[in-house]
Amino acid sequence: MKPRWAAYAAYANSLMAIAQLLTSGGDPKANGVMGLLNNVSGVLWAASFVPLAYVFYRASRTHANVVSAAVFAFGLVAFGAAVFLELATATGQLNFDQETVAYYPVLGGIGVWLLMAGGIAIMETDLPRAPIAFGAVIGGLWFFANVLFGAGGLPSPTIEGPINDLTDSGFLLLETAFLLQPFWGLWLGRSLLAPPAARTPAAR
Repeated sequence: MKPRWAAYAAYANSLMAIAQLLTSGGDPKANGVMGLLNNVSGVLWAASFVPLAYVFYRASRTHANVVSAAVFAFGLVAFGAAVFLELATATGQLNFDQETVAYYPVLGGIGVWLLMAGGIAIMETDLPRAPIAFGAVIGGLWFFANVLFGAGGLPSPTIEGPINDLTDSGFLLLETAFLLQPFWGLWLGRSLLAPPAARTPAAR
């Protein structure tokens, strides 16, 4: 897969993340039109990670074959879990509150993939480092949000207001990552489409 297709996937990832944010404000709990749009954008959002994961794997497998393959496989499981939850909600097998609670550890899994795949790509490939490092930070936020949820308990969609410091802090990390993630997709896509930087010849 050429970098430009991965760039288009990064752009799609950003657009679908924005679509999720917009449709989540239209009472998706009703599983009506807004709920279905939220689920469709969620499926496309999760699917758009697959080309990116493949490009990261292809670029890093020469120097980290086993580790990059394991991270790639882990990412596919996490993306598949996200697609499953969206489809289960769209077909009425889960309601919105059940999906929300189940999505927290799935986001943690996607966060682990972002963190590990980004770290390997930075160390072992020529892929653009700055947006990949930014993505790793976002992944770290999703991961550490779940660490705090493990200590303080998962947020409850039916309870309004503060729960406890650990859970509230985890939810803040989760929401911050959600808001930052569309910028990651745009930045990564633009960087993958940019021509390679010209090397300055060494002075003699």
